[in-house]
Amino acid sequence: MDTWTWFQSCINTDGAHNPVTTRKVQKGGILSLNCFSMIAGYYTALERTIFFDHCSDEHLPLWKINVEVYEAGLELIKPGARCCDIASELNKIYAEYGVLQYRTFGYGHSFGLLSHYCGREARLELRKDIETVLKPNMVVSMEPMIMLPQGLPGAGGYREHNILVVGEKSKSTTNITGFPYGSERNIIAA
Repeated sequence: MDTWTWFQSCINTDGAHNPVTTRKVQKGGILSLNCFSMIAGYYTALERTIFFDHCSDEHLPLWKINVEVYEAGLELIKPGARCCDIASELNKIYAEYGVLQYRTFGYGHSFGLLSHYCGREARLELRKDIETVLKPNMVVSMEPMIMLPQGLPGAGGYREHNILVVGEKSKSTTNITGFPYGSERNIIAA
């Protein structure tokens, strides 16, 4: 009933969920695909960085950094991990590349029922101030994002987002998204 999609282009990718516009997609433009399906009241999401026709030399390194953080985050989601420790480890990667100041918010959050009356569980946000320990069967996202403001080389927002079910053992966490990501798969032809 509350399923929606946002598809943003160029500088309008600077926010995770900006309103849609009438902007025409340009070759070489950064795109942000955000799909939110409500399945029997359960909130799910898929978000990807995409480029149309080609990815510039200014954009590609930033996209690869965000993918590196995303992949590291997927490995850190496991039972016994604390939300704050996951965020701190991922912050280190952004800091090594000198782009930590462009990180926009936490690295993920809980999933479950979502409606006008109930929402996400604040104690299960992947942020430095949340000490919650991940336990088996928790459902969380991994969704790092950096945003470079207009006027900087590589300007725009970079975001990858998957949903994971925390497993019983450290290597048994399940990624239930299964949608391709990264520059090898998400540069779409003109």
